[in-house]
Amino acid sequence: MTRWTVLRTLLTALRDPARLGDVAVLKSELGGTRASAELETRLDAVRGYHPRVDVAALRQLPEGSFGRAFATFLDEEGLAPVQPSTTLPADMVARNAFVARYGAIHDMVHVLLGFDATWVGEAGVWAFVGRQDYSRTFRVAGVAALLVAPLMAPFRLGAVWRAWCRGRALAPGAKLLILERLEDHLPRPLVEVRAELGIVGV
Repeated sequence: MTRWTVLRTLLTALRDPARLGDVAVLKSELGGTRASAELETRLDAVRGYHPRVDVAALRQLPEGSFGRAFATFLDEEGLAPVQPSTTLPADMVARNAFVARYGAIHDMVHVLLGFDATWVGEAGVWAFVGRQDYSRTFRVAGVAALLVAPLMAPFRLGAVWRAWCRGRALAPGAKLLILERLEDHLPRPLVEVRAELGIVGV
């Protein structure tokens, strides 16, 4: 695709809520968003890994499973799984594996860390991924979350601060979630998945 074609495709995708995964990839294609140099080489573990997530099937999993908790989170927040569509060229998605992958796992990270989808919860998640040091952009976003969330939730300043501190505290002991095939763990008990990934105290 030429840059003009990418831009036109992006403008079309922006009008379709079901194409959030495409939006992330297309923006990255235009702006060159990349992981840190070291992490970029390790993304081959998940490059091209985009399994379809069947939310209806996840709802049938046992109570206490990661997948059931993920489905409940999506249902309560009116969200759907974020994944690049098959309409995008495979080489483009592979080139932008970092943003494609993070878009797919962001809501799973909420569930794994025990943060809701409010601005308080977003502050906690971004503090975590910022400290996991995926990229310079994410490091900045991790700090910016502490500045933005209080503006969006001015009556919850204490909760924002506690969530942000907890997110940062959870990051060093956890595996780099961007490199994990989290979808493979959806049928398993959430407590086991957290323990295996090094997420403790949730």
